[in-house]
Amino acid sequence: MLRWMRVLVALGLASALAVTSFLGWGPVVLASLLLVLALGYGWPRLTDSPQRWTTTLMLMLFGLLGMASSWLATAPPFLEWLPVLTAMGLLWAFVQNLARGIEARHAVANVSAQVAGLVVTLSACSWIAAIRLPGDRSIIVVGLVGIILAQCATALPLPARVTSPLALVMGVAGAMLAFAVVPADDPRLFVIVPYGMVMGGLVVALDRLLGMIAVAPYQAGSLRQNAVRSKARQWGVQLSLGAAPIAMAGVVVYVLERIPGMV
Repeated sequence: MLRWMRVLVALGLASALAVTSFLGWGPVVLASLLLVLALGYGWPRLTDSPQRWTTTLMLMLFGLLGMASSWLATAPPFLEWLPVLTAMGLLWAFVQNLARGIEARHAVANVSAQVAGLVVTLSACSWIAAIRLPGDRSIIVVGLVGIILAQCATALPLPARVTSPLALVMGVAGAMLAFAVVPADDPRLFVIVPYGMVMGGLVVALDRLLGMIAVAPYQAGSLRQNAVRSKARQWGVQLSLGAAPIAMAGVVVYVLERIPGMV
């Protein structure tokens, strides 16, 4: 049952983005804000950061700065400040972990996890940039449906050798289903199949990688084995596992919107 929480999180965030994408890039900012808040709270719990609230502050702060930079940019690509923010966040992560002392345990692992969380959080800003580009908004709904169905496949209580290929198939099936239902300004079927496969592959990759992080040796232990883990942390983990694919999908949508004649 716990594994399905991430699907509900992803469904809620995807629905918010899908609806607001047709209302303009102003409302999309609010949906992207939900993504940033979910990742800011959830990522430090997923990685068992020794400084959870400091890491939460860092991720939310840089996520909000990234959103502001994408919102206030006057011309494409609207993402020119994200590399600068990434570099500043990397410096923050080093200083934060140096402040723990030279004998702090698992410093490298925690810095790596914090920087990875920064990259995923800043990826949510690409949704704002993608909406500001001219293009067919139906491609957003197509991709999000593919992601949700792929998430459902990875949540099944089956081995990864079964759920991973199934998620790829469901990603393509979801994209094609949405493509058939949602009216498109410039429908091109040859884009939809690889698009759905990329979305499904994104879900599979993040499910495998983040799943390993959740049970890594330097963490507090497996979600199933640790009986004293708080409800707050369990929800934080599921927030991250549900929000991360949605945030990273913004990069894929942005690339499609930037390629002339593709959508």
